[in-house]
Amino acid sequence: MHHARRPMSVSALAVLATLTLASCGLSSSPSQEEGAAAESAAPQQEVNEELAASLPAEIKEAGVIRLATDPNYPPFETVADDGKTIVGLDPDIAHAVADILGVEIEFVETSFDGIIPAIEAGKVDMAMSSIGDTKEREKTVDFATYYWNGTLVLVKKGNPEGIAADQACGVSIGVIRGSLQQNTFLPAQTPKCEEAGLEPPTSQAYQNGPQAQLALKSGRIDGVMLDAPPLLDAAKKSPDEFETVGPLVRNPNPGGVAFPKGSELVEPVNEAINLLIEDGTYAEILEKWTLTDIAIEKSEINGAIE
Repeated sequence: MHHARRPMSVSALAVLATLTLASCGLSSSPSQEEGAAAESAAPQQEVNEELAASLPAEIKEAGVIRLATDPNYPPFETVADDGKTIVGLDPDIAHAVADILGVEIEFVETSFDGIIPAIEAGKVDMAMSSIGDTKEREKTVDFATYYWNGTLVLVKKGNPEGIAADQACGVSIGVIRGSLQQNTFLPAQTPKCEEAGLEPPTSQAYQNGPQAQLALKSGRIDGVMLDAPPLLDAAKKSPDEFETVGPLVRNPNPGGVAFPKGSELVEPVNEAINLLIEDGTYAEILEKWTLTDIAIEKSEINGAIE
């Protein structure tokens, strides 16, 4: 079932951009300690018998959904101080969806660039790891959308290279391997730089955000281009080392839960997300992680426009 979708409003984008420049708002997501303590703060959901009955037979039998995630992406997902509990926005939503479907969630730690291959190979049932829904990705996986996002650049305090998120000419930018920033947003700057008579940016790919941030800290790269929330989180936690720079480049597509192509799990999860939106639990979870500006109005199956 496909649902109408409305992009993040101009006012919401303005708020996010303002929060970015002010280094507050989204940047004030809970710490790992707070996240671990609040892991079960989302209200327990009642089982929806109709949706539970619509699950694929193998999942009903196992009582478990295997979910791939890269837990190096706070506040979306990170490992708490106990070294094993995965906390964040995505785990909270995943647990709430699982409640509605009458099953448990089994997290499968997977590097970001290995998530879609793991889905295609049948190693997991679905994935949540701030994955952008795109027309290209929809060729191999299906999505149930649950947030909007935007891109910023993390730089050293004071922005010594004068980098902007929409123009990073002549500098070295770290990206996550397999990300939209690596494959779409940073390459799009090359013609702009060349037209201005400047060298295009060079790309350095890393497995995860912490690796890229370490490279920035040690001076091996000049900036890290990534989704806004984790960069704001990093700037908040290390205000004497890092800051974020805009302008916010809005992702043209929503982000979503990813599934094997044609999976019977897509519609139950899509409907469960919409139940969470309708009863206010979704808004409560977003507020908990200070991510209200990425909210969608309704989950859609395969909602990419580009």
